[in-house]
Amino acid sequence: MCLKLIKYCVFLKIFTICVKCVNNTPVHAYRPPEYEEYFCENNTQIKSSFFPGLSSGYRVVIDKQLEAATEIKVKLDSGATIVFGDSIYSPTNSAKFTEKDLISNIYGFVIRKDVPNFTFVVKGRHAPEHPPYILSLKIDGEENCINPNRTYFGNRHLEIDPFWPEAPDKFCGRRKINRKYTELIVSGSASKSGNWPWHAAIYRNHRLSVQYICGGSLISKLLVLTAAHCVTINEVPVNHESLGVVLGKTSLLTNEITSQERKVYQVIVHDDFKKKALDNDIALLKLSAEAIFNNYVQPACLWLDAVYDQLDSYEVTGTVVGWGIDQSDSLANDLHEATIPIVSTLTCFSYNPVFYSNILNERKFCAGNANGTAACNGDSGGGFVVFVSDTKDSSLKIDYQTGAWYVKGIVSVTLARKDSSICEPNAYTVYTDVAKYRDWILKYMNCN
Repeated sequence: MCLKLIKYCVFLKIFTICVKCVNNTPVHAYRPPEYEEYFCENNTQIKSSFFPGLSSGYRVVIDKQLEAATEIKVKLDSGATIVFGDSIYSPTNSAKFTEKDLISNIYGFVIRKDVPNFTFVVKGRHAPEHPPYILSLKIDGEENCINPNRTYFGNRHLEIDPFWPEAPDKFCGRRKINRKYTELIVSGSASKSGNWPWHAAIYRNHRLSVQYICGGSLISKLLVLTAAHCVTINEVPVNHESLGVVLGKTSLLTNEITSQERKVYQVIVHDDFKKKALDNDIALLKLSAEAIFNNYVQPACLWLDAVYDQLDSYEVTGTVVGWGIDQSDSLANDLHEATIPIVSTLTCFSYNPVFYSNILNERKFCAGNANGTAACNGDSGGGFVVFVSDTKDSSLKIDYQTGAWYVKGIVSVTLARKDSSICEPNAYTVYTDVAKYRDWILKYMNCN
């Protein structure tokens, strides 16, 4: 009995010593630096607080006494989630929402009790997009954020965490008006304002005049995806100062209050672009100022293989929009849209073996109806976009489905008529396959 007790005492002694050793060992836990930004002009009572990576969004701290029932209204420049408290992972009930306008990105809420300060978290999508910037912050109807800074995330090297996409994406390819969509559009019909908020018109200054040259697809606040042949001469990028981009536009000849004009800061053409066969016919235009997302301007999603899991079959049908040449052989004034299926390479070869065998390769695809509805001159650079429904519930009518639009291809080239350089309307169109260039695109999106 005594021996057992002695052993037990020795064990306790050793255990105590070990505990002391562990407790006396200094622990050097790494904590990333926290950044702060007073983003409202001449206002030091409102600040943004965030860590590198921004994986959990950023905190907005209102450092002033607020009484119960104080109403706060926040307007963001793109879609987001707002959570009350210091962390998105541990929300509080310190306030309650009174308004959530997901079209205009306006969030209203009231404070539940008197507080010395108030904090909420804003979380949008991860890289390559920065979290949504605040455009307005009103307290009891009075603006508290005049001339907000909308560049401070980009001005810091934050190493923003990459976004691992799921399909359908919740932050891109979404209409803000006419949200209920039917895929069964009458081919060649005129489009309505807000139907294709990512479609861009690209213009070029030429001999003292401004000419529309191509379409494009807005894929982030700063980048427009288009065809390389639209923005090059003999495979050399044109001067960026000669180009302009208009977003939110449906009428080619009319100035619209819904449109946003942007200068081009940089022309990025794929290094392996070849004019003769239009290989690697892809380019990016970096805008000089960020696009403002609203009802009429939104980014499209980039195609990825995970999209196929959401589709009913591998037979993909997409939509092409543009101001291309119509039946009268002149540019259309109104934006038109056409629904077009992807067809096999063999189908294109059968239509014209010589032309398509010299143009098609594994980084392109062929699409068309062969019925007079096709992408034509002036449609180049525009996107071949595919609708991915939020649900696979086949009992729902397609009219009532919501989802996201993905850029699957870029209008590149089609067969010309024998008697002119104008497109043959019954021929198939060749598209640059965006999926084959996804990594190349993301490299530049992550540099924004």
